[in-house]
Amino acid sequence: MSSKTATAEKAKTAGIRKERRIRLLLLTAVLVLVNFIGSRYFFRLDLTAEKRYSLSPVTLNMASNLKDDLFIKVYLEGEFPAGFRKLQSSVKVLLERLRQESGGKVSFEFVNPALDGNDKATNEAYDQLMRKGLQPTDLQVKEEGGLNRQIIWPGALLYYKGKEIAVNFLVNNSPGEDPLSAINASEELLEYAFANGIRKATSVNNPKVLILEGNRELPRRSVIDFVSSLSEFYEVQAYTLSKPEPIPADVKLVVVAKPDSTFSDWARYKLDNFVMRGGRVLWLVDQVDASMDSMQGGVSFMAFPRNLNLDDMLFKYGVRLNYDLIQDIRCTPIPIVVGQMGNRPQTELMPWYYYPLVTPNGQHPLSKNIDPIQLRFAGTIDLIDNPVKKQVLLTSSRYTKVLPAPARVSLGVIKEKPDPRKFKNANQNLAVLLEGEFPSLYQNRIIGSFAQQVIDSLKMPIREKSSPTKMIVISDGDMIANSVNKSTGAVSPLGFDRFTGQLYGNKTFLLNCVDYLLDDAGFMEIRAREITLRLLNRQKVQRQKVMIQLVNVGAPLLMLAIFGFIFRWRRTRRYAQTQA
Repeated sequence: MSSKTATAEKAKTAGIRKERRIRLLLLTAVLVLVNFIGSRYFFRLDLTAEKRYSLSPVTLNMASNLKDDLFIKVYLEGEFPAGFRKLQSSVKVLLERLRQESGGKVSFEFVNPALDGNDKATNEAYDQLMRKGLQPTDLQVKEEGGLNRQIIWPGALLYYKGKEIAVNFLVNNSPGEDPLSAINASEELLEYAFANGIRKATSVNNPKVLILEGNRELPRRSVIDFVSSLSEFYEVQAYTLSKPEPIPADVKLVVVAKPDSTFSDWARYKLDNFVMRGGRVLWLVDQVDASMDSMQGGVSFMAFPRNLNLDDMLFKYGVRLNYDLIQDIRCTPIPIVVGQMGNRPQTELMPWYYYPLVTPNGQHPLSKNIDPIQLRFAGTIDLIDNPVKKQVLLTSSRYTKVLPAPARVSLGVIKEKPDPRKFKNANQNLAVLLEGEFPSLYQNRIIGSFAQQVIDSLKMPIREKSSPTKMIVISDGDMIANSVNKSTGAVSPLGFDRFTGQLYGNKTFLLNCVDYLLDDAGFMEIRAREITLRLLNRQKVQRQKVMIQLVNVGAPLLMLAIFGFIFRWRRTRRYAQTQA
């Protein structure tokens, strides 16, 4: 080979090396630039079918319109089972998106409330979190040495302009339900949980809510937990309809909590006038007078109809509350004396068919992913054909019996084994949402001249049709009542059953009802979001366990070997061609 050819070959080799070095430098520069941009800007393409990584317009609007910094402290940090790690990852993704959309005004951190080696300090920290409104979950984790008890705090605290808002984002699963389903339900409601917390933290003028008094409604002590929870985010006041004035114009919602006396014509007109102005109403009405207090040490009592004078009004709005009681095989128990041991009576929890346990169907956002709800002496609701839109929120189970009033309520039914063939009035309506333009009770009615003068002087004219509004009718007034210990006066949380120790979903459902009735921005629609749970077939995984392990371990190694062989073969061939 001549020196000229050798020099040309060296120059060519040097050129190739220089080109490779330039490519390497360019690739390094691109990677550094991409990493720098990625560290400053959060970007994600949501290719999932249900858009699980995308935020709703309502949430985006709230995040972009924050006036001050919002700090979120999440207490979901530590060593968790796979399901909670998945939930933790979903929370991080959501908060990253909120931080991006807020222009950096949202910041967050994940902390572990457990203090290693200091049980006393840990318990104090736990107590403080519970006082602030966070709810822990007690998890039993299987390990080689047995079961390990682990307390997890799936919640966060939001700090905004001096406010501190607690956010719990774990849905309690019903007995017998797959825990992964509860995790999936929690992921569905993550955006709602945080968006609701942000809405409450940033609200300035709280809507005004009235709790009616004057018709022997539930005493204040019996609704104190509901009112207390409502007062955190709304201005709640008691109000009597007998006042010679219209319901104040700044009132957004009226709650009618189990009245027990007849409504006067004036009270009915004030309520109708309020609805015609676009006011919202939450009705909790018992058409039949039935209570365990009526037993008075006996074994039975008669349940008679109540005369509330509301039938024609509710009928006009689109529902009829029937004078009856339901029995439901799916119910909660009460203690019954079954014997004596010495001087002490022996009690046993027995199913009480007059206390139905209702599972929300989840077809509407406000009843989605809510624990079962306990009702007491509920009646049925018929839907009336009129232009108002109707949505059934709660129904009894398929094994239901309807008893017309007057009805004899006896403890004797407990001793009888229920015959499903007799419980044939399946799926009775117990709670209904009404939306639209409501016809007035006084539509096409002629009233007296004196009454006309009164309503004219008070500027309460008769209106034929309401502004667009909505109301919820529930056929059980006790749904809103918390238990009160008669001897000590201690108040139990709304939905807590002192006989079973269970906390039912009464409070969550009722608070959702209020939120929905007062929501004009479509905020509650976030609760309608669904994420498909794509679980593995456990039986198939168990059968093909060895094959799956071989594929997962062997396939990557095989692909790496093939890639190495092809790379070496191409390099050898290229080098041979260069030499030739």
